[in-house]
Amino acid sequence: MVAAVKGLSIRYTGWRLDQGDFDVLAHALHLLSQHQQKAGPATHVKFTAKGFLRGIGRMAGKSGREWLKDSFRRLTASAVELKIEIPGGLDGGVCSYAGSLIDEFYYNDRDQTYFLKINPKLAKLFDAGWTQLQWQQRLNLKTDLAKWLHGFYASHRTPYPVKVTTLLHLCGSECGRLSDYRGKLRAALGELINAEVLASWKIDQEDKVHVRKIDLKSCLSGKIEGA
Repeated sequence: MVAAVKGLSIRYTGWRLDQGDFDVLAHALHLLSQHQQKAGPATHVKFTAKGFLRGIGRMAGKSGREWLKDSFRRLTASAVELKIEIPGGLDGGVCSYAGSLIDEFYYNDRDQTYFLKINPKLAKLFDAGWTQLQWQQRLNLKTDLAKWLHGFYASHRTPYPVKVTTLLHLCGSECGRLSDYRGKLRAALGELINAEVLASWKIDQEDKVHVRKIDLKSCLSGKIEGA
């Protein structure tokens, strides 16, 4: 089981993934979305390893290409089951979905190109909740914790206060001491400020983290509200 917020349970089977794997998955979904906008409905997308690696801010040498192929292997050999409690819904308000992250991929060694098939249901979820601006914000983040927080707060229209211990549990941190994690958390929240994801943040006397997000519409119009 993967730690999740109340009302959502996640069961994952497969390799242990990290934020680098999420970069790969998110960029693959982003490329598919761009392809669909030009060519219509599709579940496959073609790209070069070099272009893909540059798109996620990684070096495109031999080691980078091997890392990318390993990441696609991990994402293909995985399965996620989501169970969501919906108040007032049918069947007690509980819905479940299970599927792989990436269905399959073909790789041509000669020209180093991929032909990737992505789970169409996952692609629809991504397209409904992720934007080009959010992707650009993520590329500006350096630490895995900042990237995780970015994804966490991107799923909340209006973030609610969350205890530091809860964030530690949800993100799967291996910090042995809460004080060490709290220091890393402060630095990561600072990254989100610099990347114009958050307008402000604070940790109150109950050790709860309060954040205020920057309005994406205001960001797009160039009228970002000051912190």
